[in-house]
Amino acid sequence: MPLTAVIGTGAWGTAIATLAARDGQQVVLLGRDPAKTAQLAQERRHPSLTGLALPASLTITADPTLVQSADLVLWAVPTQATRSFAHTLALHFPPHAPVVSLSKGLEQGTMARVSEVLASELGARRPYAAISGPSMASECAAGRPFCLVAAGPETVTALLVERLHSPRMRLYTSTDLVGVELGGALKNVIAIAAGICDGLKLGDNTKAAIITRGLAEIRRLGRALGAVDATFAGMAGIGDLLTSCYSPLGRNRGLGQAIAEGRDPQSLLTARSGVAEGAWTSRAAIALAQGCGCELPIASQVANVIWAATPVPTAMEKLLSRAPKEEDA
Repeated sequence: MPLTAVIGTGAWGTAIATLAARDGQQVVLLGRDPAKTAQLAQERRHPSLTGLALPASLTITADPTLVQSADLVLWAVPTQATRSFAHTLALHFPPHAPVVSLSKGLEQGTMARVSEVLASELGARRPYAAISGPSMASECAAGRPFCLVAAGPETVTALLVERLHSPRMRLYTSTDLVGVELGGALKNVIAIAAGICDGLKLGDNTKAAIITRGLAEIRRLGRALGAVDATFAGMAGIGDLLTSCYSPLGRNRGLGQAIAEGRDPQSLLTARSGVAEGAWTSRAAIALAQGCGCELPIASQVANVIWAATPVPTAMEKLLSRAPKEEDA
């Protein structure tokens, strides 16, 4: 039987592995931390997926040799930990299996998308793809219907549809890997800004403006990097952006709200159990945009609040005091 390997035992990786195992797939879920992975394998419960019992058919392990025979690898490791773990696993990776990123972010320093980081560590010859879209892990794992988009070579997206498409998980396909990864990464930054709006109780009008102008920033950078513009009107663009900005389950939105309510950003990043990828992506996005000659005003102020200790009211004032301009879509 074909084997799907899911790398990363966070909420999203565990949810996808669970759904695939429930549908009769042979699935191995590989964790980075042996102790935590052993606990997960024994208890068959994930701390972030309340009430979910992991299927008995799902193999949970920290032994990388168990993924060597996989013909499909789904990568769900946090972006900033991707390079080091991929480097560690490189010798154990199945030699020709496509690798599909479920992670959403840009790497610090290199500004690379996750598929680019993986290609640099696992070899550029194998095919790479990404899956993105509105997908709060707890809702997906509970069996509520959701839609995603798989982007990459057509042979890989066809395989993903074959393995993952189901009545509860509708999978669209795209060849725009750049646009899908950028949309998934940058929506996290805008979600932090939306959470700041919630924390300041600025209301729906302000929040709608932040989301709309945030989408314009995402499209602007996407165009500069060769993405297909229509991608940002789809699941990996506005779809994922809306969920992340409005859902009470969103880590990035929650981070922004806590910051606006007076919590220290650095303490929050250290203490939070889940990874709010937008905090790190904000800095990488600004550096990437500077190289392309793009302006990202919202992302810039999010980065200033988190990394330069700019007070939230000051950041909001800088956004609102920008000179009037013609609206660009």
